[in-house]
Amino acid sequence: MTEGHRVLLACRRRSEALRGKGFTFEQIADVLALDLDDSPLLLHRYAHGLTAAQVVAAFNDLDPAGSASMRTARLYDLESWPQGRRRPSPRVLDLLARIYQTTARRLVTDETYGTYGGEDRELIDAADYRHLDPFQRVRLTAAAPEISHASMESTAGAWPVRTSVATSGVRPEACAALFRALTSEEANVKRRELLFELAVILGGVPALRLLRHLTPDEEMRLAQAIQGTSQVDAQTVAAIEKLIAQCWQLDESLGPRRLLPIADAQRDLVGHFLQRESLTPALQGRLLRAYWAVSHLGGWLHYDVLDFEGAVTRYEDGLKAARQLEDATLLAHMHGLLADIACFQGQRSMALDHIFAAQGWLKSSISPLQHAASALVRARVLADVEKGDASLQALDRAHGIAGKPRNEADPAHLYWCTPSLIQRHSLYCLAKLKRTSEALKALQPALAVLDGSLLRERGFVLVEYASVLTQKREVAEAARQLGDVATIATQHSSARLVRALHTGRRDLQPWATNSYVRDLDEKLRALGVPA
Repeated sequence: MTEGHRVLLACRRRSEALRGKGFTFEQIADVLALDLDDSPLLLHRYAHGLTAAQVVAAFNDLDPAGSASMRTARLYDLESWPQGRRRPSPRVLDLLARIYQTTARRLVTDETYGTYGGEDRELIDAADYRHLDPFQRVRLTAAAPEISHASMESTAGAWPVRTSVATSGVRPEACAALFRALTSEEANVKRRELLFELAVILGGVPALRLLRHLTPDEEMRLAQAIQGTSQVDAQTVAAIEKLIAQCWQLDESLGPRRLLPIADAQRDLVGHFLQRESLTPALQGRLLRAYWAVSHLGGWLHYDVLDFEGAVTRYEDGLKAARQLEDATLLAHMHGLLADIACFQGQRSMALDHIFAAQGWLKSSISPLQHAASALVRARVLADVEKGDASLQALDRAHGIAGKPRNEADPAHLYWCTPSLIQRHSLYCLAKLKRTSEALKALQPALAVLDGSLLRERGFVLVEYASVLTQKREVAEAARQLGDVATIATQHSSARLVRALHTGRRDLQPWATNSYVRDLDEKLRALGVPA
């Protein structure tokens, strides 16, 4: 037995003991670092008790296209950097971070991190798979900034704000990471200080990606408004609107857990301005729309991590903002979101109540796309309550309306409402209605509209496909599709997708001893997909 293998076995025993006490893999790596002078990459492998061959196998399973194929000798080389010949690329760090259930940033030292360019550092900062460690998930939830669940008051301008915007929920270690990132990227000291202040208020390091979309003037105006040295003006509101829009664009790449602090910080900021400022009617209306938009965003993100209370609170805040605006389109949309979340929780009566409320507001909405979006939600809810004909009629109506030319009344947040993306939901409805033959015909069109940027949605399509296969007792293929979903679940922090995956696996329980189902269970364990 080699010395390296003896060290691995000792670390494995220590790791098993610490896991028994509830330690995260990151904490175990930190404990091992007290005795071992090794690279972060090697320490995280030891924390998991994995051999190099096991890591290489898991790595290549996550990268079937071979774009970052790994061999044992190469892994050893990466683990010995900078003594080794090869520095790990951001792509390699991303895949290893999934395996080790940590962040890519933790896998390199500060000195190594400083050798990457700005674009590569951004990729490294974005790779965060801590949610895959079930012990880490509990710690992350507990460490998140406090969330206000206070209801909005009936008086105009009384908005729930977690704290003064001068008080940040960003933890000290996040501030240190933010300082390092800005020191590496920004040479101008004054602009570095300005960006640091804005990023601390807006959620930490991930907020830097949003702030890059602002002009220097917009950055300055926003900072002055936050500091109270100038009033909120049109340029300030435009900067907020731009940040919210960009936040939606990061949902697929960063995932809900990384975006939640940013969305909640934006919500607090807009609420703070609504409370503090004396605004013209035009600016008041724009800020109210921004509050509706950030409540929409925050509700969606909380829903995606299964924080139903937080999601409903934000959606209800959005309803209040829409009522003040007297905007039937926004009211109808928010009731549709509440119907969707009620349906997901099995609260069918409540879901139908929100559907009826949305239909009432639609009578005053002049946005064709909102009519299409509301019809789509209605189709999904009706499929859930097994009203098959009505469900498919609503789906056809949504598809037909979405194909018409857009007009000025259609809000920007309905950019996704296209005939092809609406038709994708026919698979969901047909699977719920157990119309298996029709559902199988809907599969390929559903997959065809989902490019590589819609990873989470592809996962849901495969879960729906697996449901149809299970209904047809095609167990082997159903298990294989759920295995593909498991791989997707390691690449995105959507807890909704993980729950859907486990629901699909429970449907296969009658065949639990089948070799294909056992292989699926083994893959779930190997990938660390949380239960």
